[in-house]
Amino acid sequence: MSAPTTTQQTGCAAKDRKCYQAATIVSDVLERLLRETSREGMVRVEDAVKIMRLVGRGTYELDVAFEHQEKKCRQDLAPARNKASSRTDPFRRMMVRPFETLLNGDQPPYPRPLLGNYFDVLEAAYADKYTEYERASKALMQALLVSHGNNLEWDAFHGEPRVSQIMVHALKRLLRFLDSPTGQRAWLTTMSRPAPNGLRPSAEQTDSIRDVLSHTVRGLEMMTPTMAQAASS
Repeated sequence: MSAPTTTQQTGCAAKDRKCYQAATIVSDVLERLLRETSREGMVRVEDAVKIMRLVGRGTYELDVAFEHQEKKCRQDLAPARNKASSRTDPFRRMMVRPFETLLNGDQPPYPRPLLGNYFDVLEAAYADKYTEYERASKALMQALLVSHGNNLEWDAFHGEPRVSQIMVHALKRLLRFLDSPTGQRAWLTTMSRPAPNGLRPSAEQTDSIRDVLSHTVRGLEMMTPTMAQAASS
């Protein structure tokens, strides 16, 4: 049995299929071991089988290589931050849109672990209407994915007039709820709750979210008066 030649990246190990380079990692290790075992370019079948079984049981070199490859694959397969995906919840994404800049940075003004509190307030505010908002948002997302394909970006999604209509309608309903005694209690108790990681929000952080939501509604009303009229119904 002749020792194999240098491995080439073809097929699913090619550059555009990065996560399939795991096969290349194994073949590179096999190639090195086979070359070390070969005599005058030949390897006995028995020796080749032993090497393959050894590699199959795993080696430290492969453990390190696979761990590195797994991290790369997770990054490669994760949806791009600016790409809309049917795997996401478009309604939640929509309701975070007004203050998403507060979520960015090494020390964001409003850390992402606190978003769970905000979503709980939304469910309390909308009650059975929450499902309707979700269903309408997912239907719009699917329609836009059909027309845009995988090139649909979140900016294009949020730029769709029908998306803005849902957003302003939902925001106005939320603010009406927060003006009620029940809504005020829900906001104060839920938004001040510590996150699962122990992070406790400050009053300034929660106030900033409510301010942004109010400003967003006013801005949408000025941009689209007919939209605001529909949201009042």
